[in-house]
Amino acid sequence: MMPLCKLCNQKNAERSFLKTGDIMKAELLAPAGSIESFYAAVNSGADSVYLGGKFFNARHSSQNFDDVQMKYIIKYAHNKNVKVYVTMNTLLKDTEIIDALNYAAFLYENDVDAVIVQDLGLLYLLNKYIPGLAVNISTQAVVYDEHGAKFFENYDVEKVIMARELSLERLKEIAKNTEANLEVFIHGALCTCYSGQCYMSSFLGGRSGNRGKCAQPCRLNYSIYNKEQNQDIKDFNIALLSLKDFIAGESIYELIEGGIKTFKIEGRMKGPAYTSSVVEYYRQIIDNYYDGGKVDVTDLKNKTMATFSRGYTNGYLKPSKDEEMFAKLSSGIRDIEIDEEVREKAREYSKFRRNKISFKIDLKIGKEAILTASDHRNTLVVKGDLCESSIENPVTDEIIKEQLLKLGNTIYEAEVEIIKEEGVFIRKSSLNKLRRDATQLLFQKSGNWHSRNEKLKFSYNDLFPFVKKESVTPKISLKINDDDEVGFVKGPKVKRLYFPYYLNLTNVKKMDVEEKYLWIPSIVSKTNYKVLKNNIKLYEKLFDGVCVNNVGSFNFFKENSNLKIHCGPYFNIINSFSAELLNARGGEGFTFSVEANIRDMESIMKHSKLRAEVVAHAYVQLMVMKNCPMSLLKNCKNLQDCEKCSYRNSYALKDRKGVYFNLERHNRLTHIYNSLPLTILGRAFDFVKTNVEYFLIDTKFLKDTEEVINALYCEIKGIKTEYSLKENSFTRGHYFKNML
Repeated sequence: MMPLCKLCNQKNAERSFLKTGDIMKAELLAPAGSIESFYAAVNSGADSVYLGGKFFNARHSSQNFDDVQMKYIIKYAHNKNVKVYVTMNTLLKDTEIIDALNYAAFLYENDVDAVIVQDLGLLYLLNKYIPGLAVNISTQAVVYDEHGAKFFENYDVEKVIMARELSLERLKEIAKNTEANLEVFIHGALCTCYSGQCYMSSFLGGRSGNRGKCAQPCRLNYSIYNKEQNQDIKDFNIALLSLKDFIAGESIYELIEGGIKTFKIEGRMKGPAYTSSVVEYYRQIIDNYYDGGKVDVTDLKNKTMATFSRGYTNGYLKPSKDEEMFAKLSSGIRDIEIDEEVREKAREYSKFRRNKISFKIDLKIGKEAILTASDHRNTLVVKGDLCESSIENPVTDEIIKEQLLKLGNTIYEAEVEIIKEEGVFIRKSSLNKLRRDATQLLFQKSGNWHSRNEKLKFSYNDLFPFVKKESVTPKISLKINDDDEVGFVKGPKVKRLYFPYYLNLTNVKKMDVEEKYLWIPSIVSKTNYKVLKNNIKLYEKLFDGVCVNNVGSFNFFKENSNLKIHCGPYFNIINSFSAELLNARGGEGFTFSVEANIRDMESIMKHSKLRAEVVAHAYVQLMVMKNCPMSLLKNCKNLQDCEKCSYRNSYALKDRKGVYFNLERHNRLTHIYNSLPLTILGRAFDFVKTNVEYFLIDTKFLKDTEEVINALYCEIKGIKTEYSLKENSFTRGHYFKNML
């Protein structure tokens, strides 16, 4: 299958409806999880709408749209100068990715404006096989700095949807330092964890947020457990992780002036009352900015805040010690009822935002009636029955207008110009047919913006390469987390060391190990990057490579160092083409996602050239977040001096089932870890047979690291070991089952 010509990629950002004079207007992007919410979004003033099909989208529980609906709503939106972005923002397996690509081809053929993508493998395939289809990078891809935005500039993406955790000042910096078109969330629910880095629902309930089925464990009640005193904190059982909803109306002007191009409203799970009121509020703010208007938005804001609320915050955009972001509520409060205006906007043929068209009818005796219809973008001519002569009963202007203006079951309102000979007659039924034919043809024509005529179909054999590789010798890799753990690397059993960048680098020189890799976490701050840049030359002397866990740090090291790049588990690799994209960018290896299973690994190993690693024994990080649950316990408003805080690693979360999850505050981020280690011990040789080269042990919270190293070494060598796992003391995660 040959790639399509890139000339067919029409850049939607150049469309005139987003321009005011020579100034490109900011785009207001609204959610739609149902057909009613879709109509409400369009008819309330959205510039664009994002929504999902029945598969491959991160809101599996929304009603979403089948193929027939999808074809129609794209045309409907285009007729009203509104763009449609379809979410394909879940992680995909090899068994699914061909179906996903074929669905993208269906969307392309039916004129969708862009798809929203998280999975690197799908991005790779879209770039190669459907380059004319614009791609918006999902917030699930965890882009939180200019380095991440620049990573995606190589793939000609249309927009990059930034992480919600960014401040206004940081967004301005990123916009200034990248060519990417940045999109930011301005309203709606806030995930506690960085999107794309949350595995809590996946490991606790088998429902992966990265696969569109998040069960929202962050909205449940938890208590805090004091590990040092070995007791629960009394009278403290609330929704500790649940954040307030986001509202950014007062920051819109600054965001526009800071270079942000698209403003996104969260809420595909919410109804038309929410969608309509929120769109109206931000529509008026944006219009005020460009028009110089001073329309008061107080009532619109109050209406918006009444639709759904866990309380509101502007916390990330403008951090303040006085800003409390925790809602302490599991669910929101709904105070608004659907009024008549909302019901009207949620109708297909709403009286709001109707298209203005012009009819020009030409009636001459003995000639076909001719109706010219124009919506000021397209003009077409429809011919009807022969006109007759009638001295006693000629057709009047009133009759003509009455029939042509019967537009209730359309999206149009019209003005009519009449040219007719004296004494001409035409039946009402003929006029009605002319009107129906003209409006139907105009709807079809104006609904097609991109004129794509290609018919695409992909198969497994078209896309999947088969890579013949020699069998590898399995090796143990070890990630240490403290300077006191350097002793675990002694002897021949550990072949690769992962050394966190914040540990004492003088220890690296003393360590005798085959490969030394610098370890970079998934979230890296601007301050962290300064440290990394200042030490690049030293890193190149001390280390063979670097293990990065985010596209931003990948791009940073690619541009600034000669170190080999290994992509860690937080890249969420569960298909062959994600590995292929990283290979093409210069990656030398990767770690499978902790959400992959052994069948996924077998498939990827058949098709990937890269060296692969499996997490063999580790307490999985379930969440990483900016906010600190312990701050509620100590009533702390200062999240800047966390390294000095006595609470930063002394507590655990306790859920309703009595399960404990370790908490750790480090580098101004909170990390939550699973209660049990994910392990392949006892089944390690099953993974050896997949030809995976590295077996990773992470020492975080391990109390028997040496025993685990010895047991794993024996298992991968096929040697019997006396080490045994106690019942209910470990988890296999998704390794031997299919992730939901």
